[in-house]
Parts: sequence; structure tokens; C-alpha cells
Amino acid sequence: MAPARPAEASDTRAVGATDYRAVSREEAALCRDAGRFSWAYLGVLVLADAGTITLDSQVLQSDGQTAVRLLGPGLVGLTWGWTVGGAYLTLPQCSPDFARPRPAEGDRRSEWPLALSFGILAAATAPVIVGIETGQGEGTLQWRPAERVMRLVLAGATGAIGSVMPYVLPPSSWRALRKLENLHAGADAHGAVVSYAVAF
Repeated sequence: MAPARPAEASDTRAVGATDYRAVSREEAALCRDAGRFSWAYLGVLVLADAGTITLDSQVLQSDGQTAVRLLGPGLVGLTWGWTVGGAYLTLPQCSPDFARPRPAEGDRRSEWPLALSFGILAAATAPVIVGIETGQGEGTLQWRPAERVMRLVLAGATGAIGSVMPYVLPPSSWRALRKLENLHAGADAHGAVVSYAVAF
């Protein structure tokens, strides 16, 4: 009978209580990418906020049509929600000395609780931003109350939508982290066996 062949390193991978460092070059490279601050992504979001607020306050609010005026708070809410949802994702997500440990069950961590939290925050704060930038100018006081309320409702709705956009178009640090988690999950889940026994 031939002796059992030892399992390859890629087939078995124990999860230690202090397994916090990258164990391969690929993991180290992904952790290094995830550990960088995404300045360009955050800078574009801040510029988008400033641009949409300026567009709304200087151009769209003075338009004679209600539909055009309501376009402004939708754009402001969208960019503000994108900033609220994406600011955290631009932060460094990994350190070579303390990489995020892999789940013992071999699955990725769910991101929907984080997205939901930022969605609620964006929906609550976007109307405040629109209310502040709208102000109490001579032109705005002539608007109907329904239009003023609709501006806040649109800002809140588009703020919630915008907060999800960073997960659709994520910054480089978050993309690298998700690839690292996929790598961990694939390595940990590989070779798992489910069995049962029935005794009489």
C-alpha cells in the first residue's frame, strides 16, 4: 500500500488565533494596495460636491421651470451620498503587520451592514446640505411649499442611492481588500467536506 501523499500548501491552510500577517506574496501585494489612502478618489468626490452645489445655487435655482430647479437637489444628494459612503472606503484597509484575519468559516465578511449605515447617514444629512445651500434668497421665497419639501425629499432619496455607488465603483483600497478576502475565502473553503452518519 502506497504511503499517503502529503497535502500541498495551497490545499490545507490552518487558521491560527494570531494569524494576522500575509502568508504569500500575492496577499502581501494586495495588502499593500489596500493599505494606501485613495486620495484621488476622495478628491474627485469633494470636487463633485462643490461642483453640484455651485451648479444648483448659481444656475439651476434661478431657472423658471420647476423640473429644472428640482434637478439640483437630486445632483447634490447623489454626490453627497457618494462622498458619505465612499469616504470610509478610501481609508487604508490593511497593514502588513496586521492584515485583516480571514473568517474561520471560509467566507467573506458581509458589507451590507456598513452600506446600510452609510445609506441612512447620507439620507439624513443630504437634505440638510440642500437646505443650507438653498438658503432664504428672494427667488427661493417665491417657490411653493410643495417644491421646497420636494427638494429635501429628492436630496434624501438620491443621497441614499449615492451612498451605494462606492460599492459599485469602489476606490482602489477597497477593491484590493475585497480581492484579498476572496483569496482568503477561496483558500479556506477549499477541500471542505460535509458528511453525516446514521446509526441504528
